[in-house]
Amino acid sequence: MKTPGIIMSNVCLSFEKKLLFDDLDFSLLIGDKVTIVGENGCGKTTLLRLLSGADYFYSGSIEKEGRIGYLPQHFEELDGDEPAIITILRFLESPEIQTFLKQPFEPLSPEWYQELNSLGGHDIFRQANLIGLSNSLLEQPFKLLSGGEKTKSMLCALSIMELDIILLDEPTNHLDAQGIQWLESYLKNFEGSVVMVTHDRSIINAVSNRISELSPHSKKFVHFKGGYDHYLEQEEKKRQRLIQERQLQEKELKTLKQKSIQLRGKMKDRKMRDESDRDKLSYNNQEHRVQKGTTKAYNQLTRKQEHLTDALVEVIPERSKISFGFEQEETVSSCIQVENISKTFSEQPLFQDISFTLVSGDVLVVQGPNGSGKSTLMNILMDQIKADQGEVSINGVVGYLDQEQENLPLEKSAVQLLMEDPLINATKSHAIYRLSHFGIYTWHDLKSPLKELSVGCRRKAQLCQMIMRKSTILLLDEPTNHIDFPSLEVIEEALLDFPGIIIAATHDRYFTEKFGERILNLSDYKANLSE
Repeated sequence: MKTPGIIMSNVCLSFEKKLLFDDLDFSLLIGDKVTIVGENGCGKTTLLRLLSGADYFYSGSIEKEGRIGYLPQHFEELDGDEPAIITILRFLESPEIQTFLKQPFEPLSPEWYQELNSLGGHDIFRQANLIGLSNSLLEQPFKLLSGGEKTKSMLCALSIMELDIILLDEPTNHLDAQGIQWLESYLKNFEGSVVMVTHDRSIINAVSNRISELSPHSKKFVHFKGGYDHYLEQEEKKRQRLIQERQLQEKELKTLKQKSIQLRGKMKDRKMRDESDRDKLSYNNQEHRVQKGTTKAYNQLTRKQEHLTDALVEVIPERSKISFGFEQEETVSSCIQVENISKTFSEQPLFQDISFTLVSGDVLVVQGPNGSGKSTLMNILMDQIKADQGEVSINGVVGYLDQEQENLPLEKSAVQLLMEDPLINATKSHAIYRLSHFGIYTWHDLKSPLKELSVGCRRKAQLCQMIMRKSTILLLDEPTNHIDFPSLEVIEEALLDFPGIIIAATHDRYFTEKFGERILNLSDYKANLSE
């Protein structure tokens, strides 16, 4: 029986006229837990889709052994009117379960549940409760679940399946604290192999034994042992070692070239005498021998140069520098006052009697379980949803980074987004200049419609738009989602110096440690709703 694993050899793939992989090699052995990182748009999601079996045209070879499970970023193909529990059951792909679903039982009836439990259905509900999914929620239509609840449902299904390899694309993007803790524990104890794309630095430290970075320059992988804490440090040390090795190679190559030039000069300088007497003939024979020796030495030097040129080490390029800065010409006083707001949604009470006051320089981190109303609170502050009761007063220019990018005109390019915004009216050259400082610098990413870019590139374009509008109040719904690590570090440092107000809804533990001096946990505002 073959050992479960993955081997990619010399894989080349272009997507939308953009080269993503060039002679890409990748291997995954049993027990490996690898995090794929790289700049937004470099092809991380495409790689996972390719490994999951997506029908892409590529050259090279991919060998896979073992049962593979895949968690995508989005679940459009699964959205439907069926209850979440049935969506989970279909996802399992178990012949017994699929036969059960075709039986003439009334879905969700006592007889239906009894038959499901006889097939091991109790394991599904046990895992669902551990991850934070109630039985009543599992009976709701899958399409009505929040993003986090959908992710939990699919993670629950993956945990039931007997898998050898798990592929995860941004699994923590919508998860609350309970879901993240469950996922971290599950992956640490999982005996198979894991390949994940994630921005969650804490889960990388806890789970990964290798980070594989997809270079935007070489279109190949550079591998680093361990987790996130050592990743950037290791990369710089490795880059410096390669630079030194490359310098020594280039010095040797220069010496070989100089010797070759000298020998070639000697070959040209020597001339034959006329063969009119024996002395001249003897001289010419000696010259032939010298020329032959010189030519041999020259050819040896040439072969050494060719071999050394082919063996030149590839230096890891320096990271693309991004510049995240705010354009306030002077400090503008801003203020937010929220007094006793409450909200019920679909007859489900979300929160009650929330009050807070924020002024310039304040940061508020909003937390709470999936479905507790974090995004709803953001929409109330943006006046896109009305509170059932209470008052909201805002003084300042508000910029909103929404989680689902619902307000982003996906038909426009990033350049058009800034040029056609009446609050910005950027020239084309200035739009390109600012976007390039945000890490959107390739011609493909600048000119293509936003719908063709990675989600991370779209979020960078949104952040650039917010800053160019000179927003004094930032509402950030899961601000670290989809952003590549180098950009994330720069953005976080800039936010620490932001002179206005920041309200961030996030489950990112690293982000919360940096900014969470003041936390609003929506769970604290539900306790008295049933009284």
